[in-house]
Amino acid sequence: MARGSRSRASRAERRMQKERAASALQRGLPVPTPLPKRAAPSAASRVRSSANSPDRARSPSLDPSSSNQRMPLAVKLLGLGLGLLGLVYGLTLFRDHRSVPDPAAVRANMTGTGVK
Repeated sequence: MARGSRSRASRAERRMQKERAASALQRGLPVPTPLPKRAAPSAASRVRSSANSPDRARSPSLDPSSSNQRMPLAVKLLGLGLGLLGLVYGLTLFRDHRSVPDPAAVRANMTGTGVK
């Protein structure tokens, strides 16, 4: 009994949508498109089983589900930390390289001031 009442309500809704679409076309307004219907659960299981076929296992680059997998947060944080450490190390080396005085200029400075 409950199923019958739902089907009547959906028939009425479909009829109202058709009437709205017709009046929108008469007035030159855009017609709303119906939402795509959901696939049956059995169809979804067939898609999953075909995705796990042996030929897909041989070529992981063609597997669309592998590109949709997210990288774990710990891996992202580890990569970010290593990148920051490398940046700090590089900047430290650069700073130390620029702060070392030229040995010839140091000797000329020492002999010019009379320090022995």
